[in-house]
Order: sequence, then C-alpha cells, then structure tokens
Amino acid sequence: MTFKCLVVVAFMSVVVLPSLPAHAVFSGEMSPKVRSGDSDYADGIEAFDAKEWAKAITAFAKVVERRPHHDNAWSLLGFSLRKVGNHERALDAYGRALSINPHHRGAMAYLGEAYLELGRLRDAKILLIRLRDECRRVALTFSDGDFEDGCSEYHELSTAIAAYEKNPTEPVKPVASQW
Repeated sequence: MTFKCLVVVAFMSVVVLPSLPAHAVFSGEMSPKVRSGDSDYADGIEAFDAKEWAKAITAFAKVVERRPHHDNAWSLLGFSLRKVGNHERALDAYGRALSINPHHRGAMAYLGEAYLELGRLRDAKILLIRLRDECRRVALTFSDGDFEDGCSEYHELSTAIAAYEKNPTEPVKPVASQW
C-alpha cells in the first residue's frame, strides 16, 4: 500500500466512519474502580470497604500467602488486624509491607496510627518525619515540590498525632483508605 493510500484510508476512517462515543479519562480518585483479577484481593477490598475486618483478614491472608511480595495486601491486612485488636500481627504486616516497598505511604500512615494506639508517640513522630520526607520526594519528582496539599497520608497522621497530644486517652481515629 502506498503512502497516498494510507493517508486516504486514515482520512476515511476519521471522517466517514461513524464516530464512537467519547469516554472521559480520569486520574487518581476520579478513575472508575475495576475489580481486581485476583478474586481474593478483590474480596479483601470489598470487605475492607465494608469494614468487615474478619473477612478482610481472611482474604488478604490468602493473597499474601500466594503472593508474599504484595505490599498493599500486607498493608491492608495490617489495618484489618489492628481493627480487631491484634496489634502484634498488625505491626508485623506493616513491617512486611514496608520491607517490600519502603515508600508505601499508606503503610507508613497506618503504622503511625498503630503506634499511637499503643502509646508510642515518639515512634509515631519518627514515622511522621519519614512520611514527610517520602511525600517531599514524590512531590519533587512529579511537581513543584509542594506536597502540603497532595499527601493525605501525611495530613492524616499529623492530625492523629496532634489529637493524641491533646488527649492521649481519646481513641485514634484511623482513616480506612486504599492506596
């Protein structure tokens, strides 16, 4: 096929053929969520969203047994374990998530909340510094370096620490988010 023929075919496909409906492209939180191809992970996400912690634990435990490198499953498993009061296993799960991906901001925020629940304010503050540095690293890589508005994990942990400092007996209000 000659170049002229290719140009004519391309022109005809754009002008003559009926147009298909346009679909919007979103990024971040606006993107439509698609169920994971891993049914255990998808079940875990659904249970997590529904705050059905025992079901989430079961599903995420299956995921990490099969795929021990799945940092997000470890992080969400840790959160779910913490919600049922199993802080020891939750700390282990967060540690595994961060050993796989030391940049996992969600695991850092969740671990900081766990530290507050255990009365370990100093550890939570150290983690907040680490989270701040991670948020700056990402901001410097992808923007003008100002992470103040775009790092929800930093803000959530910072807010939790401030609330804890005002009243250590008040329960930590974790934010169940997916990263």
